[in-house]
Amino acid sequence: MTHDTKIIKLSSGEEIICKVVHNPEKDYMSVVRPMKLNSYPKATKQGIEEALSLQRWIHFADADTFDVPKSQVMVLTEASYGLVKFYEYCVRKAKWEEEEILAPPSIQDLEDIEAEEDWDEQFGEPDSKLIH
Repeated sequence: MTHDTKIIKLSSGEEIICKVVHNPEKDYMSVVRPMKLNSYPKATKQGIEEALSLQRWIHFADADTFDVPKSQVMVLTEASYGLVKFYEYCVRKAKWEEEEILAPPSIQDLEDIEAEEDWDEQFGEPDSKLIH
């Protein structure tokens, strides 16, 4: 079994980011701390851009690991470095959600993520692997 941060597109149309536990001998895969990807338009000085937010995939559950039938997985691919960092930030903040109000990432957090994505664009990323 291996653990990797992946983006999964489900047959329902939902896209989630999570750690994946591959179970080759089972007809399901286990997803750990899944968060749903939500994109929405955002007005900027340069025009309309696409923004991203993450939210818990399964609300009000005590567990943080869920079994997803492999038959429901349309695409399984690597998440970009910047997205992984944003996901890890959101997972850390979600753990404290009950103790304090969930604050958005700071300007510095967002600038760091953007710089990492610019680096990936300039120097390339490894090819993603898809499962159909």
